Amino acid sequence: MRRALLLLPLLLSIPSDGRTAPGDATRWSPLGHRLIATLAEDQLTARTAERARDLLGGLSLPDVAAWADSIRPTHPTTAPWHYVNVPIGDPGYDAARHCPAPPGCVTWAISHFSSVLADASAPRAERAVALRYLVHFVGDLHQPLHAGDDHDRGGNDVRVTFLGRRMNLHSLWDRALIESRGLRESEWIALLRARREFLPLDSIRAGTVEEWTSESHARARQSAYDLPADRVLPATYATSRTSLLEEVLIRGGVRLAHLLNVALDPDPRRPGQQGPE
Repeated sequence: MRRALLLLPLLLSIPSDGRTAPGDATRWSPLGHRLIATLAEDQLTARTAERARDLLGGLSLPDVAAWADSIRPTHPTTAPWHYVNVPIGDPGYDAARHCPAPPGCVTWAISHFSSVLADASAPRAERAVALRYLVHFVGDLHQPLHAGDDHDRGGNDVRVTFLGRRMNLHSLWDRALIESRGLRESEWIALLRARREFLPLDSIRAGTVEEWTSESHARARQSAYDLPADRVLPATYATSRTSLLEEVLIRGGVRLAHLLNVALDPDPRRPGQQGPE
């Protein structure tokens, strides 16, 4: 019953065509979420792909990738599900310390909605909302500043200058680093698919959501918060993080596909991967 009450307002908020409504431009760019969702679709089994598209009314994963951001203004209680504030001085994620329930956090939300999606006895509408959330939250988890914090709301309170523009550190990682590459979506996808060929995908799929959270937290500590004293970032701040940015997008796609395959195609004989490597 609690789950149904939790999801009912969200069911009513889905646009009539199922696609994402305009959202808050300060969150990880719709492009970042679409890239992860597209990479995930590559990795779905045939059965998972069919069931996911059915739950989404014929839409693709990229079509709904930013939906969870678009409903935040009207559903503020969902806001804590997009991040987890793990101080950069902490060794890693600890649920008892970093993810109070309620309201929960992104790590809790991924585990929770994975369970809802995998429950074949759950109402179809609840599973559809769970799928939409998973597509988004796995993307959020892989943005390092959705898992790392220096008592600054994940970098939101840190002002930096990048390529002559003033912004906060969180927005830099949400949008500016992706946009600074100047690539179209199709160019990004081609680049990421090519690089994915050389990554250890079985190793990336392995582990728990909690371990993935600690990994993202470590990336925030090691890369995002490595700032000059004057907070004026040279162009090399972006170029030196090119490989990291590509890898977190790929990891998000691989792991999202893994979670969806486990939830929607749970046959133990199912190969771990049926899409292109």
